[in-house]
Amino acid sequence: MTIPKSPSGSAKESAIHVVTTDGDKFFNSQQTLSQITKSWSFDSPAGTSGTYYFGGFYQFHTAAFTPAAGTNVGTANSAYAAHALVVLGAASTDMVVRVTGTSITDTATRTTSDTEDIDTSGGSTNAYYETSKKWIGQVSYTLQSGTGVTINAGFAKYWDNDNSNFEIVGFEATWLGGAADSGADIELLHHQPTGWTYGGTTPTTPTAVASMATDYSTESEIVNGEDGAWKRVGLTEIINGALSEGIMWRITTTANKAFELGTILLRTIPK
Repeated sequence: MTIPKSPSGSAKESAIHVVTTDGDKFFNSQQTLSQITKSWSFDSPAGTSGTYYFGGFYQFHTAAFTPAAGTNVGTANSAYAAHALVVLGAASTDMVVRVTGTSITDTATRTTSDTEDIDTSGGSTNAYYETSKKWIGQVSYTLQSGTGVTINAGFAKYWDNDNSNFEIVGFEATWLGGAADSGADIELLHHQPTGWTYGGTTPTTPTAVASMATDYSTESEIVNGEDGAWKRVGLTEIINGALSEGIMWRITTTANKAFELGTILLRTIPK
């Protein structure tokens, strides 16, 4: 099962407005609740198109498998520092999956040949699980006990504002187009244990909180050399960062270098 993370602190009411963009803070006394603004820059590679993540990522194994004798997931020596995940392809009565590899903590404690068991007992098809530990480099998935069922596996890294609970109230993205692209999209993803769908190759993630292509429909094209923007207000999406939830941005392009450069500002309040 997913092991909850301990909260790093509690939300406080305040007479100030705290805006964080690059680690510095400034104050606005006209607000009654602390509001934190987190920023990310983004772009897309010049030599290719596809799906890219900012503020976190999903890295899935290339195919589903049954964790019997052991399957290696990830690339040796890669600096993932991410949670290992499991999405069930069938109901599990008693399966326990063991993840083995090198773990790393947020205080830089590195442990080689570390293990963590993911108990999927009683889980239904499409159920999601992740380790509490974070891993670097390649890890191995093996069947520790019970009857094995097919799974999707991989890594999940997400922004949880230092394991805290917060509410997303709005965001704004601006960019400069580097190529014409009629199939581009920017999505805000809420990483959580619900809403997953098992796949024969890779799983489908929970539905995006917001999608630029969905909001704009026909007028969602990226134009080479022109600026673009996407803003949303009035959101009330709760992120339980103390319980292994978080957010990330997914950028999809169908033309090389569609986004020359861009910036996203996310506005949140503590909960």
